[in-house]
Amino acid sequence: MHLDDLRTAVPKALRAWSNLAGTADDLLTQLLIVQHELSNGNGRSPTSRLATNQVLLNGIQLLQRQDPTGAKILNLRFMDAETVLMVASKLNLSEDQVKRRQRDAIHRLTQILWEQETAVRAQRIHQLQAQLMPADYSQLFGLDQPEEQLLAQLQPGNAPWVIAIVGLGGIGKTALADHATRQIIAQFAYEQVVWLQVTPAQNRPPAETLDNLLAQLAQKLCPDLSPQAAAQQRNSQLRQTLKSAPYLVVIDNLEREADVAFMVGVLHDLANPGKFLLTSRVRPPAAASSLTLAELSSADTFALIRHQATIAGLPGLAAAPDDDLAKIYEITGGNPLAVKLVVGLTAVYPLPRLLTDLKEAKTREIEQLYRRIYWQVWRSLSPPGQTLLEMMPLATGMGATPEQLQAMSGLDESALWIAIGELVNRSLLEVRGTAWERRYTIHRLTESFLYTEIIRWPGEEGKW
Repeated sequence: MHLDDLRTAVPKALRAWSNLAGTADDLLTQLLIVQHELSNGNGRSPTSRLATNQVLLNGIQLLQRQDPTGAKILNLRFMDAETVLMVASKLNLSEDQVKRRQRDAIHRLTQILWEQETAVRAQRIHQLQAQLMPADYSQLFGLDQPEEQLLAQLQPGNAPWVIAIVGLGGIGKTALADHATRQIIAQFAYEQVVWLQVTPAQNRPPAETLDNLLAQLAQKLCPDLSPQAAAQQRNSQLRQTLKSAPYLVVIDNLEREADVAFMVGVLHDLANPGKFLLTSRVRPPAAASSLTLAELSSADTFALIRHQATIAGLPGLAAAPDDDLAKIYEITGGNPLAVKLVVGLTAVYPLPRLLTDLKEAKTREIEQLYRRIYWQVWRSLSPPGQTLLEMMPLATGMGATPEQLQAMSGLDESALWIAIGELVNRSLLEVRGTAWERRYTIHRLTESFLYTEIIRWPGEEGKW
């Protein structure tokens, strides 16, 4: 409900004060402040009319401080159902004065209610967005049309109930899911939003992946459920919760084809009225709707290059003509992560040499290009930068604080900050959090490169 709508709704709600049944036209149930009254009845179960009247009464009490006479007029006219003539006689005013002051009082009351609603909405948005991973992007490129399509599919009440964002690694699936989810939150379309991150494991059975996700989801949506509850009891209570109100559940990084195929049917059964949003490299079965992300156009790639170059302090590249940027586009194919990595390398290597080296690795498989790019980046790093990057797989998920990074890497504080700056400039570290608390993590493809090419820990091969 917007302010203009509220200006029309408040007079109708006042006039219907004694109408206990109420209609959608004379109730204020779209307001979060009314919904709060409905859900917090102090041991009672208020009707929509009683909740609406309580919100109006609270507003009139605040109006009393600004306009005592106006508040008195509203009480007499609507709570006591007195006529304009009766009110005029009681307050020693003319009928025209009563009408004018009543209009002014309703206007002020509406403004009071709107300020309360705005504050509650801001708090609710903050609470819901706190459930998400901190955003690691400053601007999205080339995703306006896919996001418009995704937002339309995410509206509650209609199919599709399971939606998948599909595309190559580094194409922007997680960023699109995050940005769209934040917009959906601001629409107050869902009771709650939950973001789940899948931890990759090559040899884990799909049933175990699903069980882990359902356990995480139950922990967030069924806080009263005992941790020792059997899986059947947990799943039953989780299903009841998901069917009671619309919830949006985002499952990020569901990469294995076996997991996707096994899980979609179960998620479809748990959905409605809520929805599930997945990000994956593989297209799901027909039970889910898929939105496939393509690589960026040349124009969007040029805009991304200039944006990244500006952030990295590379004014020459930011001001380069399109003909020069087209050479980067030819190599990367418009893959956003590849573009960012190449831009970071131009701080070390001359662009012609860099492009020549990368062109030798250009194949139809983007992973092959990534491997070549990552090796170029690795060789360009200082020893502290290599030391910190090698430890970063321990900081996936929510990321690690500078203090945690220092403990993991063994670097002294001065070397740590030099390494952080170096890795950020190379687009190897994703920076999350707020100005008061920063956390650092890495992209899944960066983690894969470290495992397969640098660290080679047992049991972690083959992620590419």
